[in-house]
Amino acid sequence: MSLFRLWESARNGRRMPARRDFTPESLRPWLGNLALIDVSHNPIRLHYRLVGIHIVDNLKRDPTGKTMDDIVVDPANNPATQGVYRCLVLGEPMYEVVPPRSGGLFSFNCARLSLPLSADGQAINMILMGEYVVSRSVGAMSPSVRACVAAKVLN
Repeated sequence: MSLFRLWESARNGRRMPARRDFTPESLRPWLGNLALIDVSHNPIRLHYRLVGIHIVDNLKRDPTGKTMDDIVVDPANNPATQGVYRCLVLGEPMYEVVPPRSGGLFSFNCARLSLPLSADGQAINMILMGEYVVSRSVGAMSPSVRACVAAKVLN
């Protein structure tokens, strides 16, 4: 089963599932490549609750316990975090391949799946994010092809 299919089945007819719908055992295949991001509203703040060891290794630092503002310059408008913010705004899963940027956090292409979670079925209070390093050649592909690669990597 893919991470997206697990999220989809956990919805159980709702717009999005809650964190309580997932057990550590159900997330085991992706644990090292997952992050749980708490969402605060008014103003919007994204806080890294848990970050998998593979993500920490790739970033060469551990963002656990920090906000996205602590890690990324202008995260709401930064290409490296656009998918996470689109997920938050639209309330829908977002696939993306984030190419490296000069002076950015990483020097590799990163396939990312951001999945919204809601404790009350309406407001997003957490984002479940899966993230994997992918080939450098992926960055030169069109956005739609990059999204397909991200979907394949996260399956």
